[in-house]
Amino acid sequence: MKQLENSVLKFIQAMNQYPKEESPLEKNEKNGEVLYRSELVKLQVDEKIYLSPELNFFYEHCEIIRYIRPDGYQLDCPFIDLGNNLLSLYSPDKLGRRQEGFRWIGAEKKENPNWDSNWLVVADKDDDPIVVVTNQENSPVMASYETSALFPIADSFSAFLDSLSVTLEIIHEKFKGEIMDEETFEVYDDFIVTLKSSLSKTLKKEEYAENFIDYLYG
Repeated sequence: MKQLENSVLKFIQAMNQYPKEESPLEKNEKNGEVLYRSELVKLQVDEKIYLSPELNFFYEHCEIIRYIRPDGYQLDCPFIDLGNNLLSLYSPDKLGRRQEGFRWIGAEKKENPNWDSNWLVVADKDDDPIVVVTNQENSPVMASYETSALFPIADSFSAFLDSLSVTLEIIHEKFKGEIMDEETFEVYDDFIVTLKSSLSKTLKKEEYAENFIDYLYG
């Protein structure tokens, strides 16, 4: 778990370090964040959900603090600023509800026969899910566009966290938060080239890097 611990710490640092310039959120909303827990707590997770060792470690060591609107309503998750969009990251107590429409369908929330119960939606972008495979070693990560077929974006949850950290660093350190043309709203080609080069090293597979970028910026 040492590698995962390093990935978690790096992710938390990246998540909280970089400003969210031009965030789609209202300026007077309080920022959500992810903090490292010095003391472990008992997780509140739906009893039907199985957390892999990697996910259990992540949630035990990460305190996920959610956005609070001016009216006091607490949103389901904090958001990760991708430069042109937001990635939603769900806390353990919200995982059960996030499986609705994927694992559990219909008004009666029946098990979806086309959905493996070991596929756990942990985050999303515009409702497109990021899924951790909880019954495989190292917890591989996949994604999809709404209800289309899942495709791999990382061979481990650790590599997924590292990829998010790398993406945030490139957005804010190398491109100062400006990754797309303000007139055409297209992401700059040099940003994609730079990101792909870094992610190919992090994910160790060009296919994963391409899938990761396509999911975030395609």
